[in-house]
Amino acid sequence: MPEPGKMMEPSDRTALGEGLKAMICELVDSLVHKDEERYESEFVHLLARVRELVERKVRMEGTKTDTRDFLGELLFTRLRRGMHLFLKSEDEVTSLRAAEWVMGVLFAVTTLSEFAKAFDQALIRSNTGPKDFNFAGRTDFISVEEVLQMLSSGKHLGCLSLEKADNRLDIYLRDGRIWFLDVHHMIRRVLPGDSMRHREIPEAAVNQAETARSKNGTPVLLSLFEQGVFRREELREIMRLFGKEVMFDFMREAEPYAFYYRKLDALPAFAETHDLRLGVTSILLEGSKLLDDWKQMLQVFPNPDAPIEPKSDMFARMGDVALGVLEIKLLSAINGDTTPRSLVAMLGLPLYDVYQILIKLSREGILAASGGDTALHGLALSVEESMQEAFAALDANDDAEQRRSAIDRVLGDEEPNESVAASSVLDRVLGGLDAPTPAPATDLDRELLAILRKSKREPS
Repeated sequence: MPEPGKMMEPSDRTALGEGLKAMICELVDSLVHKDEERYESEFVHLLARVRELVERKVRMEGTKTDTRDFLGELLFTRLRRGMHLFLKSEDEVTSLRAAEWVMGVLFAVTTLSEFAKAFDQALIRSNTGPKDFNFAGRTDFISVEEVLQMLSSGKHLGCLSLEKADNRLDIYLRDGRIWFLDVHHMIRRVLPGDSMRHREIPEAAVNQAETARSKNGTPVLLSLFEQGVFRREELREIMRLFGKEVMFDFMREAEPYAFYYRKLDALPAFAETHDLRLGVTSILLEGSKLLDDWKQMLQVFPNPDAPIEPKSDMFARMGDVALGVLEIKLLSAINGDTTPRSLVAMLGLPLYDVYQILIKLSREGILAASGGDTALHGLALSVEESMQEAFAALDANDDAEQRRSAIDRVLGDEEPNESVAASSVLDRVLGGLDAPTPAPATDLDRELLAILRKSKREPS
């Protein structure tokens, strides 16, 4: 170094510049090499994670939140690293400066490019590998009902998987019938019951069971059974109920969804142990009837994502109607933005059951039918309502019979013919003539009338 106050010679300046240049180059080279090494190791890790995610999706074993959770973890890691550097820097810590750092980290082109590159490589690799199914397709080309009929008629042994945006169902087939229904996501948490009492599965238990399904393949309902939610004697009926409802939910889906079939040498152990004994023809007939009912329901509430509108005199109407627990819970959730689909998670009921409650409340004048009163009045009666009409007819006939009996006892006439009451009840239920011709009473008439009365009086 030159002495203070003395000019530096040109040769000294050149030597100092060359040394400083060499030091800067070494520093830059070391930093670039270090960053590149760290980048490569992180990218290899990222590629492995994405490849695992894609492989699970291709095997249709992943959950609907896998990709979202992965992206969240990726962005959180970048955000944590960026905020660490921000706090270590000498810049002034202000809210504006922090917001700039967050925006820069979350929406950095390099972060998105890393994920896109890893995802592209994983997709290319997955498409070049062998497929683990025998045939696949979409329901816009062939319906799942036709596929089930084809597999059952051929007595195939295997698994037919249905997958849409929010759920997946594995249908295990053997000997021409459905052996087991493996539901990946439950669309019902409340078990069927009467209007004042219902049994609800804890949401935490459902989440734990669905997580176990994605990790180790244990069916959701079996995980709930292991948690003590279901009793052993009711397990098969519960599996039939939940499995059929998810299958009917797929059959009602308006948007096309994917399916694929895998031939198996043997059914899994859980399917062998818990044979549901479901016939393909019977379940398709039941689903067809529910599909027709669903189309009629859509005439009353055409858009499941449209807000529900109460009537202006809703509270006055509610005072005249005996409401159940779920109906009160539904009405308390209406806030101007509530839609039928949003009520599914809140009530723990399938969309089909939510529509049934909405239609009932619309008939009582509590809610407004978005499809108009014409569609509401034209809706066909459900089986339950038909039976209620039959029981109302029984009550009316009982009252009329008691009045006739009292008059006959006063005037001394003979006992009335019980076959008139029996035939009038059957005509109301089965759609017979309005004025039936009295016929001699038979044992069959009396037994049928007794069965109807007994079923009416027995508690549900």
